[in-house]
Amino acid sequence: MITLPDGATVVQDPVPPASTGVYDYVYETVQAGVHRVRWLATGANASAYSDVFVVDPAEGTPFISLIDTKNHLHKELDRFEDDESLRGFIAAACQVITDRMGAVSPETVVADRLARSGVVVLPRRPVISITSVVKLPGGAAVPSADAVAGTSGWTLENAEGVLSLPASRDRVRVTYRAGRSPLPQNFRLAALDLVRHLWQGSQHNGAGGRPALGDSDAIAASVKPFALPYRVSELLGLARHQERDEPLVG
Repeated sequence: MITLPDGATVVQDPVPPASTGVYDYVYETVQAGVHRVRWLATGANASAYSDVFVVDPAEGTPFISLIDTKNHLHKELDRFEDDESLRGFIAAACQVITDRMGAVSPETVVADRLARSGVVVLPRRPVISITSVVKLPGGAAVPSADAVAGTSGWTLENAEGVLSLPASRDRVRVTYRAGRSPLPQNFRLAALDLVRHLWQGSQHNGAGGRPALGDSDAIAASVKPFALPYRVSELLGLARHQERDEPLVG
């Protein structure tokens, strides 16, 4: 039985053996998120086994590649034993940076907002572009403003997500692209360095010959969640003890 992210279940009973004592089941995923799997065996060797697998969404995925990461760690590209573990570290490092800095990989966002004094603040930042603005209810399109022609409409004031509207109290649905395009090189290096830091920390042991943690990394582990080293914070433009980029919008 596979329990999908939305709670629905897929049951295959029975599962025919691929060979003696070996069973497999191919499931074509239709949802992003965590899928719970439970195998139940009956008969002389009755047992049960549970596991999970995760389907990443098409958008919001890690913004550095496995090959770039292996090069950064000076790992041989034709050796694959650590690849699956590294994918998890890459996803975690990119998520840490996204949590602190806003969207990095471009993604489509749909937000319903009530304008206050003709201003809407969009939830995901930075904003790359506005796809559409429609009134709720009804879906009547709100055009973009044209200052040259003197046409009234919406105006994106800045990338921090401040959207001006012609009506002061309209409820609108805004579809837009958030993220950074192209990817800033400091973000890329910050993610690679954070993967290196997390990977070395996880592999470190007294007799394994792994590189020791640097002083700033060890200090950061006691004052910052996820042991974010100062080098990574500086690459992201954060101050020494600043936890996240929080633009002032008003």
